[in-house]
Amino acid sequence: YNIERKLSQPLQGHAAAFATIKIRGRDDPAQILVFHEKKAENPGEPPKFYIKEVGRDPSKGPPFQVAPVTIPVPADAANDFPVSLAVDQKDEVAFMMTKMGYAYMFDCHTGTCMYRNKVTNDTVFVTCPQPSTGAVFGITVRKGSVFRLQINGQNLVPYILNTLRNTQLALQIAGRLNLPGAENLFAAEFERLMSQGNAQEAARVVAQSGNALRTPATIARFQQLPPQPNQVPPVLMYFSTLLESGKLNEQESIEVAKPVLQQQRLPLMEKWLKDDKLQCSESLGDLIMPHDVGMALSVYLRAEVHGKAIQCFVQRGEYDKIVPYSTSVGFKMDYSNMLSQLLFNNPQGALDLAKGLVSAEGGPLIDIQQTAEAFLSSNRIQET
Repeated sequence: YNIERKLSQPLQGHAAAFATIKIRGRDDPAQILVFHEKKAENPGEPPKFYIKEVGRDPSKGPPFQVAPVTIPVPADAANDFPVSLAVDQKDEVAFMMTKMGYAYMFDCHTGTCMYRNKVTNDTVFVTCPQPSTGAVFGITVRKGSVFRLQINGQNLVPYILNTLRNTQLALQIAGRLNLPGAENLFAAEFERLMSQGNAQEAARVVAQSGNALRTPATIARFQQLPPQPNQVPPVLMYFSTLLESGKLNEQESIEVAKPVLQQQRLPLMEKWLKDDKLQCSESLGDLIMPHDVGMALSVYLRAEVHGKAIQCFVQRGEYDKIVPYSTSVGFKMDYSNMLSQLLFNNPQGALDLAKGLVSAEGGPLIDIQQTAEAFLSSNRIQET
Protein backbone atom coordinates (compact mmCIF):
# COMPACT_ATOMS: atom_id res chain seq x y z
CA TYR A 1 0.00 0.00 0.00
CA ASN A 2 1.40 3.38 -1.05
CA ILE A 3 0.51 5.98 1.57
CA GLU A 4 1.25 9.01 -0.62
CA ARG A 5 -0.77 7.74 -3.57
CA LYS A 6 -3.32 5.82 -1.47
CA LEU A 7 -3.05 2.85 -3.81
CA SER A 8 -2.64 -0.87 -3.22
CA GLN A 9 -0.48 -3.14 -5.35
CA PRO A 10 -0.30 -6.91 -4.85
CA LEU A 11 3.20 -8.42 -4.94
CA GLN A 12 3.29 -11.86 -6.53
CA GLY A 13 5.79 -13.80 -4.47
CA HIS A 14 6.31 -15.98 -1.44
CA ALA A 15 8.51 -14.03 0.99
CA ALA A 16 9.34 -10.45 1.99
CA ALA A 17 10.96 -8.50 4.82
CA PHE A 18 11.63 -4.95 5.97
CA ALA A 19 15.04 -3.72 7.12
CA THR A 20 16.98 -0.53 7.78
CA ILE A 21 20.38 -0.10 6.14
CA LYS A 22 22.99 2.65 5.93
CA ILE A 23 23.63 3.99 2.41
CA ARG A 24 27.09 5.42 1.73
CA GLY A 25 26.97 9.17 1.14
CA ARG A 26 23.65 9.62 2.96
CA ASP A 27 23.03 10.89 6.47
CA ASP A 28 19.59 9.31 6.84
CA PRO A 29 19.14 5.52 7.00
CA ALA A 30 17.14 3.71 4.33
CA GLN A 31 14.12 1.61 5.24
CA ILE A 32 14.00 -1.06 2.56
CA LEU A 33 11.54 -3.71 1.48
CA VAL A 34 13.19 -6.87 0.13
CA PHE A 35 10.97 -9.43 -1.57
CA HIS A 36 10.83 -12.46 -3.84
CA GLU A 37 8.68 -12.20 -6.96
CA LYS A 38 7.30 -15.03 -9.09
CA LYS A 39 4.58 -13.92 -11.51
CA ALA A 40 1.75 -16.40 -12.04
CA GLU A 41 1.11 -15.26 -15.60
CA ASN A 42 4.70 -16.11 -16.60
CA PRO A 43 5.41 -19.51 -14.99
CA GLY A 44 8.43 -20.07 -17.22
CA GLU A 45 10.12 -16.84 -16.15
CA PRO A 46 12.67 -17.27 -13.31
CA PRO A 47 11.90 -15.61 -9.96
CA LYS A 48 13.45 -12.26 -9.11
CA PHE A 49 14.77 -10.55 -6.00
CA TYR A 50 13.78 -6.92 -5.36
CA ILE A 51 15.20 -4.25 -3.04
CA LYS A 52 13.29 -0.96 -2.74
CA GLU A 53 13.38 1.86 -0.22
CA VAL A 54 10.00 2.87 1.17
CA GLY A 55 8.82 5.92 3.08
CA ARG A 56 11.68 8.32 2.37
CA ASP A 57 10.91 12.03 2.54
CA PRO A 58 11.00 13.24 -1.11
CA SER A 59 12.71 16.45 -0.02
CA LYS A 60 15.79 14.41 0.96
CA GLY A 61 16.21 12.96 -2.51
CA PRO A 62 15.11 9.94 -4.54
CA PRO A 63 14.60 6.61 -2.75
CA PHE A 64 17.24 3.90 -2.90
CA GLN A 65 16.49 0.93 -5.09
CA VAL A 66 18.28 -1.84 -6.94
CA ALA A 67 17.42 -3.26 -10.35
CA PRO A 68 15.60 -6.62 -9.99
CA VAL A 69 18.03 -9.55 -9.82
CA THR A 70 17.26 -12.98 -11.25
CA ILE A 71 17.46 -15.62 -8.52
CA PRO A 72 19.82 -18.46 -9.55
CA VAL A 73 17.50 -21.42 -8.97
CA PRO A 74 19.29 -24.80 -9.41
CA ALA A 75 18.09 -27.17 -12.10
CA ASP A 76 16.78 -29.73 -9.59
CA ALA A 77 14.63 -27.13 -7.83
CA ALA A 78 12.55 -25.63 -10.64
CA ASN A 79 9.35 -25.95 -8.58
CA ASP A 80 10.94 -24.79 -5.32
CA PHE A 81 9.72 -21.63 -3.59
CA PRO A 82 10.74 -19.51 -0.56
CA VAL A 83 9.23 -20.12 2.85
CA SER A 84 11.02 -17.30 4.69
CA LEU A 85 13.16 -14.22 4.18
CA ALA A 86 15.12 -12.75 7.10
CA VAL A 87 17.52 -9.79 7.04
CA ASP A 88 20.72 -9.68 9.05
CA GLN A 89 20.81 -5.92 9.72
CA LYS A 90 24.25 -6.12 11.33
CA ASP A 91 25.87 -7.08 8.02
CA GLU A 92 22.98 -5.88 5.80
CA VAL A 93 22.53 -9.27 4.17
CA ALA A 94 19.26 -11.10 3.41
CA PHE A 95 18.90 -14.85 3.94
CA MET A 96 16.15 -16.61 1.97
CA MET A 97 15.15 -20.18 2.80
CA THR A 98 13.13 -22.39 0.43
CA LYS A 99 10.84 -25.39 0.93
CA MET A 100 13.44 -27.77 -0.46
CA GLY A 101 16.04 -26.55 2.05
CA TYR A 102 18.09 -24.19 -0.12
CA ALA A 103 19.63 -21.11 1.49
CA TYR A 104 20.31 -17.99 -0.56
CA MET A 105 22.36 -15.05 0.71
CA PHE A 106 21.80 -11.65 -0.94
CA ASP A 107 23.72 -8.38 -0.47
CA CYS A 108 21.15 -5.72 0.46
CA HIS A 109 23.10 -2.97 -1.33
CA THR A 110 23.45 -4.57 -4.76
CA GLY A 111 20.98 -7.47 -4.72
CA THR A 112 23.78 -9.85 -5.69
CA CYS A 113 23.29 -13.47 -4.67
CA MET A 114 26.57 -14.11 -2.85
CA TYR A 115 25.91 -17.71 -1.86
CA ARG A 116 23.48 -20.58 -2.53
CA ASN A 117 23.52 -24.07 -1.08
CA LYS A 118 21.23 -26.78 0.22
CA VAL A 119 21.52 -26.71 4.01
CA THR A 120 18.75 -29.15 5.02
CA ASN A 121 16.62 -31.92 3.53
CA ASP A 122 13.70 -31.00 5.79
CA THR A 123 11.08 -28.33 5.21
CA VAL A 124 11.84 -25.10 7.09
CA PHE A 125 9.00 -23.94 9.36
CA VAL A 126 10.19 -20.51 10.47
CA THR A 127 13.32 -18.32 10.63
CA CYS A 128 14.31 -15.24 12.62
CA PRO A 129 17.39 -12.98 12.76
CA GLN A 130 19.58 -12.43 15.83
CA PRO A 131 20.60 -8.74 15.63
CA SER A 132 23.47 -8.98 18.14
CA THR A 133 25.44 -11.56 16.12
CA GLY A 134 24.08 -11.17 12.59
CA ALA A 135 22.97 -14.81 12.54
CA VAL A 136 19.66 -16.17 11.28
CA PHE A 137 18.09 -19.14 13.08
CA GLY A 138 15.60 -21.58 11.60
CA ILE A 139 13.44 -24.51 12.73
CA THR A 140 12.45 -27.44 10.54
CA VAL A 141 9.06 -29.16 10.33
CA ARG A 142 8.41 -32.48 12.16
CA LYS A 143 11.92 -32.99 13.57
CA GLY A 144 12.09 -29.49 15.04
CA SER A 145 15.79 -29.24 14.23
CA VAL A 146 17.34 -25.82 14.83
CA PHE A 147 19.97 -24.47 12.44
CA ARG A 148 21.94 -21.25 12.18
CA LEU A 149 23.05 -19.30 9.11
CA GLN A 150 25.82 -16.71 9.49
CA ILE A 151 28.53 -15.04 7.43
CA ASN A 152 32.00 -16.51 7.76
CA GLY A 153 33.86 -13.21 7.86
CA GLN A 154 37.30 -14.70 7.24
CA ASN A 155 36.27 -16.48 4.04
CA LEU A 156 33.54 -14.31 2.48
CA VAL A 157 35.72 -11.87 0.53
CA PRO A 158 38.11 -14.56 -0.81
CA TYR A 159 35.03 -16.56 -1.87
CA ILE A 160 33.59 -13.58 -3.75
CA LEU A 161 36.95 -12.98 -5.44
CA ASN A 162 37.88 -16.54 -6.33
CA THR A 163 34.50 -18.24 -6.83
CA LEU A 164 32.15 -15.45 -7.92
CA ARG A 165 35.01 -13.54 -9.55
CA ASN A 166 33.33 -10.26 -8.66
CA THR A 167 36.13 -7.85 -7.73
CA GLN A 168 33.87 -4.81 -7.31
CA LEU A 169 31.55 -6.64 -4.91
CA ALA A 170 34.55 -7.97 -2.97
CA LEU A 171 35.87 -4.43 -2.49
CA GLN A 172 32.44 -3.16 -1.41
CA ILE A 173 31.85 -5.98 1.08
CA ALA A 174 35.39 -5.84 2.49
CA GLY A 175 35.14 -2.09 3.03
CA ARG A 176 31.60 -2.02 4.39
CA LEU A 177 31.99 -4.93 6.79
CA ASN A 178 35.70 -4.41 7.47
CA LEU A 179 36.54 -7.97 6.41
CA PRO A 180 39.93 -9.36 5.36
CA GLY A 181 40.79 -10.63 1.90
CA ALA A 182 40.93 -7.53 -0.31
CA GLU A 183 43.88 -5.67 1.20
CA ASN A 184 46.05 -6.08 -1.89
CA LEU A 185 43.26 -4.87 -4.17
CA PHE A 186 42.70 -1.73 -2.09
CA ALA A 187 46.45 -1.06 -1.91
CA ALA A 188 46.89 -1.45 -5.67
CA GLU A 189 43.99 0.87 -6.44
CA PHE A 190 45.28 3.43 -3.93
CA GLU A 191 48.76 3.42 -5.48
CA ARG A 192 47.32 3.72 -8.98
CA LEU A 193 45.29 6.81 -8.08
CA MET A 194 48.12 8.44 -6.13
CA SER A 195 50.49 7.93 -9.07
CA GLN A 196 47.96 9.74 -11.27
CA GLY A 197 47.79 12.63 -8.79
CA ASN A 198 44.14 11.88 -8.01
CA ALA A 199 44.35 12.36 -4.23
CA GLN A 200 40.59 12.83 -3.81
CA GLU A 201 39.72 9.42 -5.28
CA ALA A 202 42.65 7.84 -3.45
CA ALA A 203 41.20 9.16 -0.19
CA ARG A 204 37.84 7.61 -1.09
CA VAL A 205 39.52 4.25 -1.64
CA VAL A 206 41.04 4.47 1.84
CA ALA A 207 37.62 5.32 3.31
CA GLN A 208 36.08 2.32 1.52
CA SER A 209 38.81 -0.08 2.65
CA GLY A 210 37.63 -0.47 6.23
CA ASN A 211 40.82 -0.41 8.30
CA ALA A 212 43.07 -1.92 5.62
CA LEU A 213 44.74 1.35 4.57
CA ARG A 214 43.98 3.62 7.51
CA THR A 215 47.51 3.64 8.87
CA PRO A 216 50.08 6.29 9.92
CA ALA A 217 51.92 5.59 6.64
CA THR A 218 48.86 6.63 4.64
CA ILE A 219 48.51 9.83 6.68
CA ALA A 220 52.17 10.60 5.95
CA ARG A 221 51.56 10.16 2.21
CA PHE A 222 48.89 12.86 2.22
CA GLN A 223 50.96 15.11 4.50
CA GLN A 224 53.80 14.97 1.97
CA LEU A 225 51.62 16.07 -0.96
CA PRO A 226 52.20 19.74 -1.89
CA PRO A 227 49.17 21.99 -1.34
CA GLN A 228 47.48 23.45 -4.41
CA PRO A 229 46.64 27.17 -4.67
CA ASN A 230 43.20 28.08 -3.28
CA GLN A 231 42.51 24.46 -2.29
CA VAL A 232 42.21 22.58 1.00
CA PRO A 233 45.53 20.99 2.05
CA PRO A 234 45.62 17.34 0.90
CA VAL A 235 45.82 15.94 4.43
CA LEU A 236 42.71 17.88 5.52
CA MET A 237 40.89 16.74 2.39
CA TYR A 238 41.85 13.17 3.32
CA PHE A 239 40.48 13.50 6.85
CA SER A 240 37.32 15.19 5.58
CA THR A 241 36.71 12.22 3.27
CA LEU A 242 37.12 9.80 6.17
CA LEU A 243 34.78 11.87 8.35
CA GLU A 244 32.06 11.61 5.71
CA SER A 245 31.88 7.87 6.27
CA GLY A 246 32.35 7.65 10.03
CA LYS A 247 34.68 8.23 12.95
CA LEU A 248 38.43 8.80 12.92
CA ASN A 249 40.70 6.44 14.83
CA GLU A 250 43.08 7.60 17.56
CA GLN A 251 46.04 8.48 15.33
CA GLU A 252 43.86 10.18 12.71
CA SER A 253 42.14 12.24 15.42
CA ILE A 254 45.50 13.47 16.70
CA GLU A 255 46.83 14.34 13.25
CA VAL A 256 43.69 16.21 12.13
CA ALA A 257 43.69 18.18 15.40
CA LYS A 258 47.19 19.60 14.83
CA PRO A 259 46.46 21.85 11.82
CA VAL A 260 42.94 22.67 13.00
CA LEU A 261 44.17 23.85 16.40
CA GLN A 262 47.06 25.70 14.77
CA GLN A 263 44.48 27.65 12.78
CA GLN A 264 42.47 28.27 15.98
CA ARG A 265 39.38 26.61 14.48
CA LEU A 266 38.07 25.58 17.89
CA PRO A 267 34.36 25.54 16.88
CA LEU A 268 35.19 22.88 14.28
CA MET A 269 36.96 20.74 16.90
CA GLU A 270 34.01 21.20 19.23
CA LYS A 271 31.57 20.11 16.52
CA TRP A 272 33.58 16.97 15.74
CA LEU A 273 33.67 16.04 19.42
CA LYS A 274 29.96 16.70 19.82
CA ASP A 275 29.21 14.51 16.78
CA ASP A 276 31.51 11.77 18.15
CA LYS A 277 33.74 11.94 15.08
CA LEU A 278 37.06 11.81 16.99
CA GLN A 279 38.62 9.05 19.09
CA CYS A 280 39.34 10.62 22.46
CA SER A 281 42.74 9.89 23.99
CA GLU A 282 45.24 11.39 26.42
CA SER A 283 47.37 12.67 23.53
CA LEU A 284 44.39 14.43 21.92
CA GLY A 285 43.54 16.06 25.25
CA ASP A 286 47.14 17.22 25.63
CA LEU A 287 46.98 18.90 22.21
CA ILE A 288 43.75 20.72 23.05
CA MET A 289 44.71 21.70 26.62
CA PRO A 290 46.72 24.90 25.76
CA HIS A 291 43.82 26.13 23.58
CA ASP A 292 40.70 25.24 25.58
CA VAL A 293 40.71 23.69 29.06
CA GLY A 294 37.00 22.89 28.94
CA MET A 295 37.31 21.02 25.65
CA ALA A 296 40.38 19.17 26.93
CA LEU A 297 38.39 18.19 30.03
CA SER A 298 35.70 16.69 27.81
CA VAL A 299 38.34 14.61 26.00
CA TYR A 300 40.00 13.42 29.21
CA LEU A 301 36.63 12.43 30.68
CA ARG A 302 35.72 10.34 27.63
CA ALA A 303 39.19 8.79 27.47
CA GLU A 304 39.06 8.12 31.24
CA VAL A 305 42.34 9.94 31.89
CA HIS A 306 41.33 10.69 35.46
CA GLY A 307 44.44 12.49 36.72
CA LYS A 308 44.42 15.06 33.92
CA ALA A 309 40.66 15.48 34.16
CA ILE A 310 41.15 16.50 37.78
CA GLN A 311 43.90 18.95 36.73
CA CYS A 312 41.32 20.56 34.43
CA PHE A 313 38.87 20.86 37.31
CA VAL A 314 41.61 22.64 39.27
CA GLN A 315 42.42 25.05 36.43
CA ARG A 316 38.72 25.82 35.99
CA GLY A 317 38.31 26.43 39.71
CA GLU A 318 35.72 23.64 39.97
CA TYR A 319 37.10 22.24 43.22
CA ASP A 320 33.71 21.03 44.35
CA LYS A 321 33.67 18.51 41.45
CA ILE A 322 36.99 16.86 42.24
CA VAL A 323 35.90 14.62 45.13
CA PRO A 324 32.60 13.43 43.57
CA TYR A 325 34.39 12.64 40.31
CA SER A 326 37.30 10.79 41.95
CA THR A 327 34.89 8.79 44.08
CA SER A 328 32.64 7.87 41.15
CA VAL A 329 35.52 6.49 39.04
CA GLY A 330 37.46 4.97 41.95
CA PHE A 331 40.52 7.17 41.35
CA LYS A 332 42.95 7.64 44.24
CA MET A 333 45.23 10.63 44.41
CA ASP A 334 47.44 12.57 46.83
CA TYR A 335 44.95 15.13 48.14
CA SER A 336 47.37 16.37 50.82
CA ASN A 337 49.89 17.48 48.19
CA MET A 338 47.16 19.15 46.14
CA LEU A 339 45.92 21.04 49.20
CA SER A 340 49.45 22.19 50.04
CA GLN A 341 49.89 23.65 46.56
CA LEU A 342 46.48 25.33 46.61
CA LEU A 343 47.10 26.91 50.03
CA PHE A 344 49.83 29.06 48.46
CA ASN A 345 48.16 29.73 45.10
CA ASN A 346 44.42 29.67 45.79
CA PRO A 347 43.39 29.62 49.48
CA GLN A 348 39.66 29.71 48.67
CA GLY A 349 40.09 26.79 46.30
CA ALA A 350 41.96 24.90 49.01
CA LEU A 351 39.08 25.56 51.41
CA ASP A 352 36.47 24.33 48.90
CA LEU A 353 38.50 21.19 48.23
CA ALA A 354 39.07 20.52 51.94
CA LYS A 355 35.33 20.78 52.66
CA GLY A 356 34.63 18.22 49.95
CA LEU A 357 37.32 15.89 51.26
CA VAL A 358 36.08 16.07 54.83
CA SER A 359 32.42 15.56 53.98
CA ALA A 360 33.01 12.86 51.34
CA GLU A 361 30.56 9.99 51.25
CA GLY A 362 32.01 7.08 53.18
CA GLY A 363 34.07 9.26 55.51
CA PRO A 364 36.84 11.89 55.30
CA LEU A 365 39.48 11.37 52.62
CA ILE A 366 42.11 13.39 54.51
CA ASP A 367 43.32 13.64 58.09
CA ILE A 368 41.27 16.48 59.57
CA GLN A 369 43.86 17.37 62.25
CA GLN A 370 46.75 17.54 59.75
CA THR A 371 44.65 19.62 57.35
CA ALA A 372 43.75 22.10 60.07
CA GLU A 373 47.42 22.42 61.02
CA ALA A 374 48.34 23.01 57.38
CA PHE A 375 45.88 25.91 57.17
CA LEU A 376 47.20 27.37 60.46
CA SER A 377 50.83 27.10 59.41
CA SER A 378 49.94 29.06 56.27
CA ASN A 379 48.35 31.78 58.41
CA ARG A 380 44.87 30.86 57.12
CA ILE A 381 43.27 31.29 60.53
CA GLN A 382 39.86 32.34 59.24
CA GLU A 383 39.70 29.37 56.85
CA THR A 384 40.73 27.00 59.67
